Amino acid sequence: MIIDTLDHLSDYIPLVPQLAEVNRIVQEEDLLSKELGSYPTNDPSLFYTIMSYETVNHDASTYEVHKIHADVQILLSGKERMDIGDRESGNIVIPYDEKKEAMFVQSPKRLSYHADPSSFVLFFPLEPHAPNLIDEEPNTVVKVVFKIRMTYPNDVRKNI
Repeated sequence: MIIDTLDHLSDYIPLVPQLAEVNRIVQEEDLLSKELGSYPTNDPSLFYTIMSYETVNHDASTYEVHKIHADVQILLSGKERMDIGDRESGNIVIPYDEKKEAMFVQSPKRLSYHADPSSFVLFFPLEPHAPNLIDEEPNTVVKVVFKIRMTYPNDVRKNI
């Protein structure tokens, strides 16, 4: 996972080339004025969704895990906490669903990230994460989540 300020998003382009398009969209488009929903990009390995919701729960009970996509999560307004689970000791509670491209695990919490519109987080495949959590008090969040299709040599995700 990568957690940093938006000012440093372009620093990670050598690691994840799709971040160049993510950075361009964040810098050049007025994402807050767009309708909620999913949007394609010119890169077939990248799309994004703009969503709005009320933060819930004070503690994560389960963590979502993706096999194929990395998530770049950026708050456009509001604040929330995202808990990050332990990757090594997660127990699957909802098996992998190919349509949702997710499974859910119970795991001990490793750390919490306090998200606001000045920062971003990139969760790689297999990293347990629980967004949408209350950070101090409930509030309304508008968020963009970029989904980056990741490919790996000798794909380690096949047996999970």
